[in-house]
Amino acid sequence: MKQGGDKRRVALIVPNIAAGGGVPSVSRFLYRVLEASGRYAPTVVSLPMSSHDEASVRLVRPATWLRGPLLTQGVWEGLPFVEVGAVGVELEVLRYRPRRALTDLLDTFDLVQVVSGTPAWANVTAHVRRPVLLQAASLIRVERASVLREARGVRGLWRRGMAKLVDGLDRSALRHVRTAFVSNAWMLDLLTSWMPPGAVRLAPPGIDTTRLRPADPRPADAPAADRYILSVGRFSDVRKNVRLLFRAYARLRERVAEAPRLVLAGSSGPSEADWAFAREAGIRDHVEFREGVSEEELATLYRDAAVFALASDEEGFGMVLVEAMASGVPVVSTACGGPQLIIDEGVTGYLTPPGDAEALAARMADLVGDEAARRRMGAAARAHAEARFSLEAAGRAFLAAYDEALGVPSPERAP
Repeated sequence: MKQGGDKRRVALIVPNIAAGGGVPSVSRFLYRVLEASGRYAPTVVSLPMSSHDEASVRLVRPATWLRGPLLTQGVWEGLPFVEVGAVGVELEVLRYRPRRALTDLLDTFDLVQVVSGTPAWANVTAHVRRPVLLQAASLIRVERASVLREARGVRGLWRRGMAKLVDGLDRSALRHVRTAFVSNAWMLDLLTSWMPPGAVRLAPPGIDTTRLRPADPRPADAPAADRYILSVGRFSDVRKNVRLLFRAYARLRERVAEAPRLVLAGSSGPSEADWAFAREAGIRDHVEFREGVSEEELATLYRDAAVFALASDEEGFGMVLVEAMASGVPVVSTACGGPQLIIDEGVTGYLTPPGDAEALAARMADLVGDEAARRRMGAAARAHAEARFSLEAAGRAFLAAYDEALGVPSPERAP
């Protein structure tokens, strides 16, 4: 089915587009790439991740049993989407199952692109007759390792049980997928061993390098202390390991008395226990949190930062690193999966061992205390982001796969 002349229609399936974070950012990237191509028309289809989803059939609400999953409309940061509910949404494993309302909708498109943290979400396309492609950054068992280590009591047992059930879906979902895009080396190796030859492609997502750009040049003698160290993420997620960041920042302040303040930005902040940890470390007065900042506010935060820091235990990719680099900011990150593909060690930033606060602090200190190094590495970071992670550069691999799946002549291969 076509829309807009010869344009092919693409459904971008996303778990809870409004939740924010890396997956919605990748979806926004693909949406822009498809729109800019001139030959594809994207539509975002959001799926529920909450047991309280109102568009779903809920086991605890008999009134929803006969009506079935609903299709509703919404807008997230200017991006329109269709939400399709699930059946038995309280049980996580059922959110990955196909349902008639979703299958019928997806069959009106020419191609389906699943964008998710893990492959399991591709199971919802089991009965779809259109080509299905998948973009996934990690596996359930890897993504949830930090959360499950912290889980206790009955709630912990429930979460471990659900995770074990869903873990098996990560592999079974690949039966429904024509092409899988991955954004780190370990996923490339693993999925290559699970799927037919040529079905897995290393294709990191990209960002808008015109919106995310460096700040105007600063005087060479401008002190670092009037800027800040920035970290962006959902800090309620234990995988982001905000306490490691706090420990490293405390050690940085021991090394550098006039160290820049630490600014956190994201859709959710540290827990009360995390803030208590910061107070005990003596850094609470030097840390601030900006919640729910707009795209433009975030772009300004990036470009005015002295250094960007990421302390995660696990990242399937690390879109925030690319965003910081595009803004001309050197980055320091734990080597936790995806960052190794992004950072050119010693050129655009530094990688440190996961969990090592001393190493993270030392690298932050290296950059805070050396304006020339920050300028040099920031310029290299910007150049690297433009060359590899711009919408055009990163989008080529995805568009080529769509063209192949639909037999569309690609402009890049045209005589």
